[in-house]
Amino acid sequence: MTVKTLTAVQQRRRERILHSTRDQLSQVGYEGLNMRELAVIADVSTSTLYNLYQSKDALILAALEDQLAEINAVVVKTNTSGLGRYVARVEAVADQIVETPKYAEAMGKMLFSADAQDPIVQLLIGTSLSFNREELAEMAVSGELRLETDRDFLARLLSSVGWSTVLMWMKGYVALHDFKQEYVRNAVTIMLPYVTQAAELRLRQLL
Repeated sequence: MTVKTLTAVQQRRRERILHSTRDQLSQVGYEGLNMRELAVIADVSTSTLYNLYQSKDALILAALEDQLAEINAVVVKTNTSGLGRYVARVEAVADQIVETPKYAEAMGKMLFSADAQDPIVQLLIGTSLSFNREELAEMAVSGELRLETDRDFLARLLSSVGWSTVLMWMKGYVALHDFKQEYVRNAVTIMLPYVTQAAELRLRQLL
């Protein structure tokens, strides 16, 4: 599949559209997002918006994918691997949720109401599992993970605890100002029994 290279003007237009989409979702949620109104806000024609993104759902998924790429870029800049990269990702996700809570809540509502085959499920849960598996594999190679660890099980467990923390926040059981601490603490606590002694000492500093 050939990936089309965007011109500078096209790239700026794309960024404007996707950022506007996230801003609008933060303000009005999924139901309130209107393609015609969004086109005005993003300073493009409605026809251009539909030519680029055939539906509201396609646009929302593109905006979400773009944000996940931005989070990953933050993690990559830490120049870490294995356990360090896992912790950096957990912290970056928590920071993004705290920074844009209404948008995060809108995405959470879409995810929790989606069918298993919906693209947002693969984008959010599937991507989370993929990163977990990569980072656990790096931990195994670097000697940070106990040899007997079932990495597939642990990858699912880590994703589960992350999304359960998001759900607890969405339902009002975790305050936004406590969210990052809760999110990181839960991730670290789940990881502790599976890492080697030296890695455990590093993780306990985050508790």
